[in-house]
Amino acid sequence: MKPKNSPAAWGAILAIALAVGSSPAFADGETLSAGGLTFYLGVVPAEIVQGHPPEHPERKMHGGEPRGRSMYHVMGAIFDAKTGQRVTDAAVRARVEEVGVTNEQKALEPMVIAGTVTYGNYFRMAGRGAFRIGVEVRRPGETRATTVQFMHQNR
Repeated sequence: MKPKNSPAAWGAILAIALAVGSSPAFADGETLSAGGLTFYLGVVPAEIVQGHPPEHPERKMHGGEPRGRSMYHVMGAIFDAKTGQRVTDAAVRARVEEVGVTNEQKALEPMVIAGTVTYGNYFRMAGRGAFRIGVEVRRPGETRATTVQFMHQNR
């Protein structure tokens, strides 16, 4: 069952992409469900935040503007699959792995964009290879995390 407000999830991810200066063509998105949750994932090049003025909120997210080349903003919206309610209180981690080469793991931090909570962080994703993006969500009071794995291909 898709969340009732699934267009809002994609709207939030596209709003982030547009707010940081990207066109929807740069956004890569996929939806997966597991453990009673529905995950929406988007990946956009991080260099699009570099042209913003210093006071722009995207320049301060996740410890500030990312340094270096091949940085991407990995972000996701999470919903309760049964009720369609947005999950806003979870601990979320992601592991981005270039298949068979490198991997990096860090928290996806809550971000409020257009009045809704989405989770994200910057990851280095060099080259045009395939990347596996594992997302782990732990909700308050739950003993087990819910995990999903997305595949992303850099263009």
